[in-house]
Formats: sequence, C-alpha cells, structure tokens
Amino acid sequence: MTRRLLARRRLLDATRIFPLDEPVSELLFGGQTLRALVDEAAAECDLDVVEIDPDEVPPVGCVAVVDEDVVVNAAALRALLAQAPSTGIVQAAIAAGTPLQTASTRVLKEVSSVEPLRVPLWAGVFTSSPSRLGSDGAVVVVAGETGGAVVDVRPYGPPPHQLVIADVQRLLGWPRHWLHVLDLSLAALQTRLKTPPPKHKRDGSSPQIHPTATVTNSRLGRNVKIEAHVSIVDSVIGDDVLVADHTIIHGCVIGDGCRTLVDTHLRRCVAQPGSTLSNLDMQDALLGREIFLTTGVAFFHDGPGRNVVVDGVDSGRAVLAGALGRRTLLGSRALFRAGLALPAGVLVVARPEESLGKLDARGLERAHMRIGDRARDV
Repeated sequence: MTRRLLARRRLLDATRIFPLDEPVSELLFGGQTLRALVDEAAAECDLDVVEIDPDEVPPVGCVAVVDEDVVVNAAALRALLAQAPSTGIVQAAIAAGTPLQTASTRVLKEVSSVEPLRVPLWAGVFTSSPSRLGSDGAVVVVAGETGGAVVDVRPYGPPPHQLVIADVQRLLGWPRHWLHVLDLSLAALQTRLKTPPPKHKRDGSSPQIHPTATVTNSRLGRNVKIEAHVSIVDSVIGDDVLVADHTIIHGCVIGDGCRTLVDTHLRRCVAQPGSTLSNLDMQDALLGREIFLTTGVAFFHDGPGRNVVVDGVDSGRAVLAGALGRRTLLGSRALFRAGLALPAGVLVVARPEESLGKLDARGLERAHMRIGDRARDV
C-alpha cells in the first residue's frame, strides 16, 4: 500500500530573515522549530514527509506540497486536504482583515489588506513541478479566524489601546520579516497552549519548581528549573532552561538552554535557544540565539498615541521593542529606538562617562527633558 506523502520543498537558498542569521526552518514558532511543527502536522494527518528540490515533480502518493519556510499546523493542513478534489490542485490562503493575516503581513507594503494572502502550500493530485503550481491552484481560505487574544496596552497606543494576537485553531503563515516571526510565534503559542501537554517520564527530567513559584497555563520542557518567587503565565519554556529568582515571564516563548538572571521581567518575548536574559521590563521582542541581554537595556517609544515605525513603515503595533541577532551582547544602559533590529554579533555598551552621577548644575544641563514636542538635548 502506497503511503500518503507531504513533500517539503527545499529552497535553493535557505530563507534567512535579518537579523536572526539562521534558516527560518530552525526558528521557534510557539516553542517548536518550524521544521518540527510541520513534521508534527504531517504526522497528525497521517502523512510521511519527503524532501524535494524546487523543480522536482512530487513523488507518487504525494497529496500536499509545502515550501520549507511556511508555518502550518495540523488543523490548517487537514482543512486544505479536505478541500482538495480528486483531480486538480488547491492552494492555501489566509482570510483578509484577520489577526492572522496581520501577523503575516505587518510592514509589507506590497500585500493587500483586502485580498486573501496566498501561501506556498498546495494539496491535490500533482503532475507538475512545484515551480509551476502558482497559477494552477484554486485559492482556498483555510485559516484566518477572526478571534484574537486582546491585550490592553494603554496608554501606549491610540484608542482602543489594544494589541491583538492571533488566536486561531488553524495556524498558517509565511514569515518574510523578523516582525512576522515574532507575531506568528506568539500566535503559535496561543494555539499550542490549547493542546494537552506531553507527560514527563519519571526519569528525573521533570521540571523542578520551587514551592514559592507560580506556573499558570504554561508548558514546561524537560530538565527545567524554576527558582523561588518566579511567576510564569501563558508561556512555553523549552528544555534545560533555568528561571532565576523573582523572574516574571508572561506570554513568552523561551527556547532550549536559556537562562534568566534574578528579577528579569519578560512579556510577549520570543527567545531563541541558548540565551541569557536579564531585563526589568522587556516587551514584544524577538531575541536571537545565544544572546546576552543585561538589565538596563531599553527600547524607547515615541510616546503614547503613536504606533511603532519599522523600516519606515507604520507597524500597526502600539507596543514593540525590536529584534536582536544571533550572539548579540547588550550591556547595561544600552538604549534603542523601538522597532530597531540589531545585526548578529553586535556588542553595545554605554560608556561610564555617559552616566549621570550627580544632580548638580552640570548634571542637570546634561539631563534630557521632553515637554510636548520640544526637547533639550542631552
């Protein structure tokens, strides 16, 4: 009996999104790498995954083809397969004007907000190479429910002072910018928290949780250690993570091998594996692999009532920090404008002589004050 197959199309150049410096397929979406997410979706749909080249004709038994940089879960894949006729091809799309489409299109000027967003994922009976599928497939909307997780962000943004994170059963996306990775990973987090967590084996790999710590609606990986007075809410924590005393993690994805330092506060952050995190209030940030983030680092907004501008485009996001590339090291008092992406390997520290040591006349002269739209330079 021929097994049904999902063909994952390798791209000629593995998609890399600045500033993360690694293939998109290895980035975390809701705590899983994209590759693992697609493998899981295929397994739940009773499909075997095979790798094919861009111009290769899908093998016999293939019922779906997906590019290696597409985010898709089992519910979305199953819905597309159900739409595929006995002959012909259908292509997946995300409904226009939904939180999920917003998560997939922020800061992209060329994408219409009133048309479904096509993604390179097809189902049906294949007789040609994937490179010729674009014009053959009837577009089928398989994702984009109107539901969203609403977060009150007042007083930062314009009314209604809300940040909406896609909260869907059918997860689908095509990340082409670091902001898409952040938003789609937070959407995948919402989706994943609705599924039952795996049971830990009784081999010493279960999480160690201090009696004073609180863990609510979260997924913890193997060999996680949670110290005293920690609070973890609506988050996914990877394997071998150390969460230090008095850390607060809310709505975050924390990759394998990360560790926080004492008094770290993180909200809606996605941290790739192997990073050391310490910050008083880091919100809505994409943190690359093996970075070192110290306490005094901050991203400054232009003020209440304004959305953050990213690459010259209104992001539609009232609250946003930025993105840090792989092995970035940010020292204490490193300050950045919101929406900035720092390339891989950057070291940024403030000079000691830049600090304000005294509130005397000279010190006050160097102080920065903003009243309305007028400002005095430091």
